[in-house]
Amino acid sequence: MKKTLLILFLISNLTFGQTKGEIQLDNNIVLIWEIQNFEVTKHTFEYCGENELKYLCKIDNKEWFGLDNGNEFPKNELTKLNLKIGTQNYHLETSKMFNSNFSGYISENQFKLVTKENYQILYSFHSDGAGTYTAHWKIENGKAERIILSRDEEYFEWQTE
Repeated sequence: MKKTLLILFLISNLTFGQTKGEIQLDNNIVLIWEIQNFEVTKHTFEYCGENELKYLCKIDNKEWFGLDNGNEFPKNELTKLNLKIGTQNYHLETSKMFNSNFSGYISENQFKLVTKENYQILYSFHSDGAGTYTAHWKIENGKAERIILSRDEEYFEWQTE
């Protein structure tokens, strides 16, 4: 029975091109996520540079994260990320976030929630082997705001703290 359910789950994910999951970060803190396959026909593209240095720099008129400069399209995109703390639910911005990791699933070790004096910061790390980036969201006064989306090494310090 378990094998049948697993096969049905895998088939439905292949059919619809998406994966979903939940990660328990703490006793009453859950991260709910969704990743969808990248559909080239649903997006517009802009290239930068010239000749052999030409690369895909914008998707839907926005800089994007998830692959080093090149001409490849992303494999998938992070389309949903909600943080539930107790009964509060926070929708976290995921625009411009592609190729969250190699497997197409998000794992607990990609996140760290830190409580400060009057607010919390959710840190995240994303990489599929190339195009590593980090995102940070500030949760304060019942609202969540993405404050960092960057490839810059200075924003990865949270991983060693």
